[in-house]
Amino acid sequence: MLITRIFTLLLLLLMISSCDKSNENLTGLNNLELRKKWRECAYIRSPSSSEQHICGNYERECNDRKDQGNLSCY
Repeated sequence: MLITRIFTLLLLLLMISSCDKSNENLTGLNNLELRKKWRECAYIRSPSSSEQHICGNYERECNDRKDQGNLSCY
């Protein structure tokens, strides 16, 4: 009985911790949407860790597009 409770608790913790992961594919965003979200990130004063992660993804996508000659965020 105790082992079942421990296993259930560990399973729930694993499920909750995986909810913070972003699987968003940013290559599908058009330039206008990406620029809008990138600029929204620039105005966040105290971003949470999840906001920092998301904004980092937007910044990375902007840099990838910049390397390809697409200045969508600048």
